[in-house]
Amino acid sequence: MAITVVSTHLYPLENAVEHHSDRFELIQDGSTAIFRRGQPFYFGIKFNKPFDKIKDIVRIVLVTGPTPTPAKGTSAALIVKEKEDLVADRWDARFSSFNGSTVTIQVQIPPYAPVSVWKLIVHTARKGVAGVNQHQIDTAIYVLFNPWCPNDGVHMNDEEQLDEYVLNDNGKVWQGTYKEPKGYQWFFGQFEPVVLPSIMMLLDRSSIPHQDRADPVKMARSISAITNNVDDNGLVEGKWDGSFEDGTSPFAWIGSTPIFEEFYNTQLPVKYGQCWVFSGVIVTICRALGIPCRSVTNYMSAHDTNASLTIDTYIDINGEKLNNHPGSYTNDSCWNFHVWNDVWMDRPDLAKGYGGWQSIDGTPQETSDSMYRCGPAPVEAVRRGEVNIGFDTTFVYTEVRADMCVFKESEDGFWSRVKTIPNYVGKLIVTKKIGQEVLPEIEDMEDITEIYKNPFDSPEDKMAVKKAIKVVPIAQEIYDMEDSQIEDVEFKLFDIEQITLGESFKIAMSMHNTSSEPRSVSIVLSASSILYTGTTINKLKRSEAKVVLKPNQRENIHTFMKPSEYMDKMSSHSLIRITAVANVEGTEQLWSQDDDFVVQKPQLDVKLNSQLQVKKQCEATFSFTNPLSVTLTDCTFSVEGPGIHRVIKFSLFGRFYYEFGGVSKFGVKEVL
Repeated sequence: MAITVVSTHLYPLENAVEHHSDRFELIQDGSTAIFRRGQPFYFGIKFNKPFDKIKDIVRIVLVTGPTPTPAKGTSAALIVKEKEDLVADRWDARFSSFNGSTVTIQVQIPPYAPVSVWKLIVHTARKGVAGVNQHQIDTAIYVLFNPWCPNDGVHMNDEEQLDEYVLNDNGKVWQGTYKEPKGYQWFFGQFEPVVLPSIMMLLDRSSIPHQDRADPVKMARSISAITNNVDDNGLVEGKWDGSFEDGTSPFAWIGSTPIFEEFYNTQLPVKYGQCWVFSGVIVTICRALGIPCRSVTNYMSAHDTNASLTIDTYIDINGEKLNNHPGSYTNDSCWNFHVWNDVWMDRPDLAKGYGGWQSIDGTPQETSDSMYRCGPAPVEAVRRGEVNIGFDTTFVYTEVRADMCVFKESEDGFWSRVKTIPNYVGKLIVTKKIGQEVLPEIEDMEDITEIYKNPFDSPEDKMAVKKAIKVVPIAQEIYDMEDSQIEDVEFKLFDIEQITLGESFKIAMSMHNTSSEPRSVSIVLSASSILYTGTTINKLKRSEAKVVLKPNQRENIHTFMKPSEYMDKMSSHSLIRITAVANVEGTEQLWSQDDDFVVQKPQLDVKLNSQLQVKKQCEATFSFTNPLSVTLTDCTFSVEGPGIHRVIKFSLFGRFYYEFGGVSKFGVKEVL
């Protein structure tokens, strides 16, 4: 009669150390095991009687997915053997030790196993005796990608990079402007108990079959789709209109864990997110699954809606800069910043040289193969201008390298291109530097612009542009057009360096007529509050002027903006765009320039009364100075961090705790 299994033990804690999965909180109670493919794990079996190595047979069956089958790699049946070494590149099993009725077995997971939740079933039989006993192990087995394994497609051969891009659960997402980048701390929380079950739920909602979950390229593409709720009822619902009353404002999230908790508990998309939220949760998903990942911010990011490789802007007969083409031919825009992700993997589906960092984007901007997703686009192909390589490389190339084409309305209502402004987008591309610690200001910002694009006007840059245009017919038509030739008046819009909330500021520009003839110039200076996507929220001011410049004459013009003109009309990012448009009569020279800047808000100050120690209370004080002459009401502090399993919120309802130097100051204390 065949022996029967009395009990099993997957040694989740012991195996986790070898599999770099010991930080996952799911394994702490022993009900879950988390392994990485490409290496073996041990588990023990206790039988109802001593094991006979000659007569007793043990078979291990592993299955995943709704219809497991060996042909699709979702099922494996292994006869456990003795003495021989494990084979590293396929499913395999060997006895490791014998002790009476207890045996230890070592199981090799191949580096191509689907990343999923697996079930393990033990079959026992006896030679010459009919019948098989089965015992299914209750422990859930997660098999993850293994960037430590040279044979895994996500292999990364650098310990510092692995510590940052896989194991670090704390980081930054970058916002602000390219002149003043601003990093916001984000707690990825990939090891929190709710994360892996939520990811598996999301993958089951997606269109990716279990056998394709072995392929990091297909998984990355699926992740970019399931992060947003469009098409597949995914993780986060995006919203950009500023109305978030029926959910959580994108600006209120400071980490991924609360998002995953809400999704898991409600099984509904979480309201609401914008690009940095999508990027933050993608880091969480990828690092949890074992795909090296980082958040990337592109300043002055193009959104090309008609795949022309250009960003088209339109100026009407009155000198007004329009948000889009009046006939809706195109709705191109230039985002003040846009946040996406880089993931690290080989690209065996492409020619050699395209492995490494790949761009994916969870923000739903444009459809790709009928779904809102983007990537993985090889960053090296983007740099080379090889826009027909990989998934959505054209879109990513345009985001970082598009030229601005300016179209002007004539008196008879026709539109014609009058100017091309090169190097308009992709001013700065950044990510967090490698290092576990989050540093102040921009000390931990890494400029990665050069891996996305060549230096402007370099031979490599010219070649990349030429390559891109060659395979995009609409771009060939645009670049065949000629711009206006006479441009003998020089213009400059003066940048606004820094404005604090409640201050006035000046919009100013200069002109210089370099010709030997007088020039009549019509000028429009305007200011608008904008979203970070570049969309106008409110028009704040418009000033017109007409100036006649004598030969070689220089002239400055300006207008002032008072606090009362912008205070109650700003977006949540406090972004203002000033725009100058000038038209030279006779030569039809048209010049336009924008300057986006952030109106600075008060700095939040955090002070601890003592050094943090394990299991000891510490008092923290959070405060900021109100720079305005009005009382602030309904103020809330949100606090999150490693080891804090919920977002702590403090509400202050219009009451100032004390006065400081004649300026009101909020303060609140909480014992952590």
